[in-house]
Amino acid sequence: MAGNLKKFVNPRFIKTIDLSLMKAFLARHEGKFTDFSINVLDQEEDAARGALHDLLTGAEDSYPEGLRADLHRIAELGDKRGLEVIQTQADRQGIDLFPDMKTGDEDAPNKAHEPKHIAVRVFLEHPDLFDAAADHMAMLAADRLHEYAGKERGVAIDLTQEKVEAFRKAVAEMFRNAFLGDYCRVGDYADGDEINLVVSHGSMVSTMPVVEGLQERVISVRQIAHAVLRYSENTGMLRLARIRKAHQPEIAELFAAIILERPGFFDGDDAQDLYTLRPVELAGPEFAFDHAYDPMIDRVLIIEAAADLMVPGKKGYPRVTRTLRSRDLGGEALRYFGGTPVSFAGSWRLGEIVFRILFKGDGKRQPQVTVKLRPPGVVQFRRTQHEARVMTLIERNGLTNDRDDFAVIDAAE
Repeated sequence: MAGNLKKFVNPRFIKTIDLSLMKAFLARHEGKFTDFSINVLDQEEDAARGALHDLLTGAEDSYPEGLRADLHRIAELGDKRGLEVIQTQADRQGIDLFPDMKTGDEDAPNKAHEPKHIAVRVFLEHPDLFDAAADHMAMLAADRLHEYAGKERGVAIDLTQEKVEAFRKAVAEMFRNAFLGDYCRVGDYADGDEINLVVSHGSMVSTMPVVEGLQERVISVRQIAHAVLRYSENTGMLRLARIRKAHQPEIAELFAAIILERPGFFDGDDAQDLYTLRPVELAGPEFAFDHAYDPMIDRVLIIEAAADLMVPGKKGYPRVTRTLRSRDLGGEALRYFGGTPVSFAGSWRLGEIVFRILFKGDGKRQPQVTVKLRPPGVVQFRRTQHEARVMTLIERNGLTNDRDDFAVIDAAE
């Protein structure tokens, strides 16, 4: 993270950033600097930029703690992708960002204006917009979701700020005990039938060596982490990302008790028994994804598979004693098990598959998403605008357990 920060506050940034903007930014931390005064930015430009260079290119532990945190947050949105997210969120909120920077009838800011500069300005002038953009970046980056199935479908949320604040306090207490930090913020966003919560919190303090001249010193850094929760009212599914496995059950219960007002909603024995590869095992090397129903999908290639040899373990529960992996970027990964002892009719089980979905598109590079599916509860891929298509493909090909059957079994018992 420190490397990313040095890349952000590089010489080009220091030479081109609006000095009045930087003065307003640094004023947030006035009185906390040891050898710097924001008044030096009122000098003639060369002297002011020289002082700014000395400050920002110095050791990171010379920054006030708040300045370091601010710069890290801005750096996450200070690139082309961050600019796109900022503009999208501005459009959603009906905010016309910097009309004087636009040219002709283009909607995007002038290309001559650096995304880094826009990120700083939005951070100062539109803090709510900045928070929404940062949260959206966190949701896009979440590539591995751990899922919990609720006991019912169709349980709607009456989301109020009082509930969000109560949830924030409860989660903050948990993270305070785990990471010894007080910072915690929760952003809530509706997307169709889904409710998204992004919890920004301080993570563990880490140390790293830095070089000053010929000397090496060790500094401490506390990064900001983003936990993501996504709940679908239609399916009753809660998806968690960027949350330690040990914390997931507690956060799921806090969500159920506070947001849903249904304690124990995700406590079912089958709450994480969600996916199956049995249809692939039964079909063997001949298995192929059926995607004819979706005209936007061009091909689906199975590029990797893992076969596990299972033997009885303690108390009769099976355990893995051997794993064979097959990888073929051409999509024939399953066929390579044909020359091995693997037989899915016996003690071998298919542990996971990795498949690549290629979408139809007009660009030079074909849009694609790579998905890892590992039963019973892991589906992993970088979240994109194709997420709904990915999940529908998995369901339509019989790789999800039928939760209606579980409900019938529970009722019979």
